[in-house]
Amino acid sequence: MNAAHTSARARLLPLLMAGTLLGVPIAVGVGYLVAGALGVVGNATPGAMGRVLADGAVLRSALLSLWIAVVGTALATVGALCVALLFDGNRIVDRIAKRVAVLPLPVPTVAAAVAVLLLLSQAGWLSRVATRLHLVAGPAGFPALVYDPFAIGVITAVVWKEMPFLLLLALSLQSLRGRALTDAARTLGASRWQAVRRVTLPVLVCGMSPSIVAVFVFVLGSLELPMVLAPSSPQALPMLIQERRQALDAASHGEAYVIALLATVLALLAAVAHERLRDDAA
Repeated sequence: MNAAHTSARARLLPLLMAGTLLGVPIAVGVGYLVAGALGVVGNATPGAMGRVLADGAVLRSALLSLWIAVVGTALATVGALCVALLFDGNRIVDRIAKRVAVLPLPVPTVAAAVAVLLLLSQAGWLSRVATRLHLVAGPAGFPALVYDPFAIGVITAVVWKEMPFLLLLALSLQSLRGRALTDAARTLGASRWQAVRRVTLPVLVCGMSPSIVAVFVFVLGSLELPMVLAPSSPQALPMLIQERRQALDAASHGEAYVIALLATVLALLAAVAHERLRDDAA
């Protein structure tokens, strides 16, 4: 009895420590946002919630941020899965492809944003090459790929930065479980495509799903990439929060807290949806 009680306490203590370290900062942060939205802290004034709900700019900013996060995360996931499946071997070309694909991982986010700006802007490298090849009449004839309404430049930078992270996870899962299960399916008579579609892909996607959600939440709250590459109207949510927080009008400070609270709710909804889908799949 004493041994079982001691064992239970030994398991409970790490859980309490982890819950405290992870849960307390989140609770304090959300509580401060709520207090700021109500005008209690942060030099904010009451009534911010109503003003934000009636502000169409906030809705457009939320839609733009969701567009960037959903499309960027989806393309990064598809890219990581394609590299992991197409170059799943020990050939020289496989090793080179995987190493090239993870090269952007240590690049700082701001540096990645500047690189994409230099590459895709109308005064960038691609524009100059297209002009030299007489594909366009001049820089003005090159399509706008940054500061554009579809945020192509931001999404390109998101894919370039986040795909290596997801690729490393996919390769790890592939080596731990996916390859063995695929071989077992092939032994039982499945074709290569059937084994990939019915065995390998579900294993990889299920194992990667927490990291996919983490990438989505990170992109949703990222400020650096939209600051360098996103359009000025509508603004992404992090830019709008910064603008309202730095405004001279104290009434805007409370709106910044409300918008930050909205972004937090969107991130929590993504996490809750992920858990529901995992429960349904189990």
